[in-house]
Amino acid sequence: MMSSILSGGSVKLANRAGAITRLALPKGRMLSRTAELLEAVGLGFDEYNSKTRIYRMSSKTMPSLSAKMLNERDIPVQVAVGNYDFGICTSDWLQELQARYPASRVFKIADLCFEEAGIYLAASATCNLSRRDLSKSGDTWRVVTEYPALAEAAAYKMRLKKFRIYPLWGSAEAYPPENAELAVLRAGDENALRSLNLTPVSKLCDSSACIIANSDSLQKGNFSELLERLTSGFKVNKKTRQKGEEFKPVISNDIDFKAEKDGIWLALADGHQQIHTAAFLKKTGIKMEGYSSDNLRRRPSCNLDWVNFKVIRPQDMPQQVANGSFDLAITGRDWLLDHLYQFPSSPVTELVDLGFGWVKIVAVVSENVPADSIEGLKRLIEKGRMTPLRIATEYVNIADKYLRDKHIARYRVIPTWGATEVYLPEDADMLVENTETGQTLARHNLKIIDTLFESTACLIGNKQSIRQTGKKAKIARLVKILREAAETR
Repeated sequence: MMSSILSGGSVKLANRAGAITRLALPKGRMLSRTAELLEAVGLGFDEYNSKTRIYRMSSKTMPSLSAKMLNERDIPVQVAVGNYDFGICTSDWLQELQARYPASRVFKIADLCFEEAGIYLAASATCNLSRRDLSKSGDTWRVVTEYPALAEAAAYKMRLKKFRIYPLWGSAEAYPPENAELAVLRAGDENALRSLNLTPVSKLCDSSACIIANSDSLQKGNFSELLERLTSGFKVNKKTRQKGEEFKPVISNDIDFKAEKDGIWLALADGHQQIHTAAFLKKTGIKMEGYSSDNLRRRPSCNLDWVNFKVIRPQDMPQQVANGSFDLAITGRDWLLDHLYQFPSSPVTELVDLGFGWVKIVAVVSENVPADSIEGLKRLIEKGRMTPLRIATEYVNIADKYLRDKHIARYRVIPTWGATEVYLPEDADMLVENTETGQTLARHNLKIIDTLFESTACLIGNKQSIRQTGKKAKIARLVKILREAAETR
């Protein structure tokens, strides 16, 4: 059966060969500033740059030090379970982990004085809410956030009488005021928050880049040289944003949008799927304004004045449609199934297969594993190898169902937020991942041992909305437009 990666308390430090010190480094927005720090302290990770396709690195100046590049959000968890001795991340993700798991075996060594920001409780700029208003009201406050544990702790501390926390993959600023009253999110300062057309209600905590460590590791080794280097170099890297410097959001969170009161709500994808979704909508004859790469708004408009649009993360769409925040959404079938496997009675259903964004959802292992099928892997498990089986994936519920269907008795699902291929073979035994060509997997010496299903973009809808008077005819009309475009591909 599935067990949490943070349960059991068994830290696998003894499984690592030799006396290698393992360091988890962030990819993405923190990469360039972290690379400057490592260069300043002379750790010799030349491959660690924005153009690299290498996830594993060795220090040229400290032979006993190795590093791996992970999604920043995963680093505190990986350090906590003992897969890494140290990590560099922003402290907001550490605080989120500690708020959820107070006994986790990870703590902060030192701040690094860059990526400084705050975690704020915020409302739409169109509202005038204060902490006093929130605590006195008997209303149920809807709070959207990537930080559910911090948000819940703040709600209790502020003594909110009624509230609901809606966890998100991202884009929390998009939801108020139509789909939530409040958002808990990261912002450089209050001016940056206001540039998102949000107003601060309360600052929950500060955040900055920091060094974190596994507490068990520190008890078993001498890391004084590494820590002296890291903490001596942070001043070189300190680049604070100038006062008054304008913050420009990637996507305009416009608030001059006037929603059609009786219109239906359709969620569109941001991120990698935005280009493909926009191209498909162009085929339908729907003329969009504010949904192109050079003009992207959270609330685009179109020539169908009976449809209201909002741009959010595809991963969040099934849950948001289930909640009734949207009537319809264009997302991947993979995310729909992941949602339905967790909530089988969810009111969300697929309406149209749109045909674009094709990927395979596959089971993946290292090339060194002597198995070419899931049955071969099961035989290895039955012989006592790889037990419990560790599975790293963004598709937690899909992976859980797949392993139960395959009658694998002992396994542990490791939730990730991207760059999953980096986990094999050291930190996981198998991946459940999406791929188009398999080239990225092959480049990292990985192989596919099973295909779970194929996924394309689809239109999903709320079953209650589909039957609702006043929405039924409009939804049917839009479904017809999208289905005809899909059938002509």
